[in-house]
This record gives sequence, structure tokens and C-alpha cells, in this order.
Amino acid sequence: MPASAEQAMEASSSAAEERAMVVANEAGIRHISGGVGESERTQLNAMANEFNLHLMFATQGSGEYLSAVQVNVLDTKDSPVLTAVSTGPWFYAQLPAGEYQVEVTPTGVRGDELTQRKVVRLDRSNSSQLDFYWKNSP
Repeated sequence: MPASAEQAMEASSSAAEERAMVVANEAGIRHISGGVGESERTQLNAMANEFNLHLMFATQGSGEYLSAVQVNVLDTKDSPVLTAVSTGPWFYAQLPAGEYQVEVTPTGVRGDELTQRKVVRLDRSNSSQLDFYWKNSP
């Protein structure tokens, strides 16, 4: 590959890595996901205090991060409050104080039978971290 083409690819890659992450807002619930690459993790760390729910997705044992995880947050009446797909291993949301059930399902090879559920109680002053781990696929 000619040097100029290599340089263009590197510049394009760097630009993509440096792009600012965007906070989504669905029905008044702010959320953001990512963490693929050091630049995204740095940006998310800088924004962490803006969100009271922090989720992390990884493979048990190796700690290898997972992305493309379906995230469903339900209220105490099992009504959906937030439904999104995480674009990386870290998912942050800002929810009103209350109790929620968080359901997460990796997409792709692992599939629906591996949905995990955890209950979280959020208040106005603290954030909660929930870590989800899945076994390696066969």
C-alpha cells in the first residue's frame, strides 16, 4: 500500500477514535454506551458522574469485554423504562430515584437464553455499578 494511502487510513482511524461520544435521550432518560478503545473509555470516565447507573459487560474468567448487549430497564410494575443496545462494554444511564430490574442479553452467539437480571435501587445521591459476566461460548 502506498505511504499516502496508509497515512490516510491512520488519520481516518484516529479521527474515528477521537470523535466525541453522544448522549442519547429516550423518553427523558439520558444514556450513553461505549468503551471500545482507550479514547472511549477516557471519555466515559470523564462523564461517569453525570449518570447514576453504570453497567459493565464481560466474559467470565478472561475479562474480555462484550459489546452489542441488549439492555432493558424495567420499573417495579415490569413496565419498560429504557430499552437500548449497548455499543460497547460500558453503559451509563441517568434514571429517577427508585427500584428497577435491569435485564441484559448479549446479542449474537450467546443468545437469548443467557439473559441476566439484577435489581438495583437508585437514590438521588449515589450511583450504582452492576457488572455482568457470561461464560465463553463453546
